[in-house]
Amino acid sequence: MANPGIKCSVHNVAAVIVLYNPSKEETANVRRLSGAHNGVIVDNSPEPAFQGDRLGKMHYVSLQENMGIAKAQNIGCRYVLDHTDATHIVFLDQDSTVPDSYPEEIVNCFEKIKRDFPRLAFLGPATENKETGKAYKSVIHKDHALSADFIPRRELISSGGCTTREVLEAVGLNDERLFIDYVDFEWCWRARSKGFICGFTPNVTIKHMVGLKTIYICGYTIIVSSPIRYYYQFRNHLWLLRRSYVPLQWKINHAIKHLARLIYFPIFIKSGCKCWINMVKGLAAGISSPKCKN
Repeated sequence: MANPGIKCSVHNVAAVIVLYNPSKEETANVRRLSGAHNGVIVDNSPEPAFQGDRLGKMHYVSLQENMGIAKAQNIGCRYVLDHTDATHIVFLDQDSTVPDSYPEEIVNCFEKIKRDFPRLAFLGPATENKETGKAYKSVIHKDHALSADFIPRRELISSGGCTTREVLEAVGLNDERLFIDYVDFEWCWRARSKGFICGFTPNVTIKHMVGLKTIYICGYTIIVSSPIRYYYQFRNHLWLLRRSYVPLQWKINHAIKHLARLIYFPIFIKSGCKCWINMVKGLAAGISSPKCKN
């Protein structure tokens, strides 16, 4: 649960939820959230999950094709900015398990932390593996808390996170060319280049699933995604190498990680050959395309 912090009216908070072929359980979860909160649901599924343009208190947009999480979130944000008076936006995924009170809790924490860190751009929750209940921890980052409520991070996943209308107007929306992978990371790096700070609070927790599954090889934790995701990961990494505001450490670490994946995925990972093919296609697209230099 979040610390009480500053109380916010529900009318000042809008949730942006992105769907893609949700399961029955996930559909029920979104329906529950839509009954408790204002905001927008943007559906990337080829077949709409719901009918009409409203679900509960939320506006519903069916794109009828997968346009990527970057564009879907942008559509949701633009609707909130243009058609509501919301001051805070909370991002949720269809598989993020949160209580009805979650949006207000993360916003309360955001406002409390912002009193000490006025340049706060994005606040995320502590994230637990939905299957194991264990906290996701970065191998690269060594956390150094700035307060009992706030731990800065160079980059965060968007799920469960909170930002404001003011920050979006200063930093801009997602880079839609990235489609899915590293979209949220790039936004955090861009915010950092403009003098903002991002981080998470240990006072709010969500359950989430990163990738399709987690496996363990020689003591190392390996998050395995669907094969097509490796196309975007490899392509986008090469695109982001060309941007000066992307951290050098991330560029090098992911270059090493991707090289290792090219070697061990076809040997140790089920469907690893399909993943490998998409890695190679992503490399080719990243090398040949002049896009995304800035």
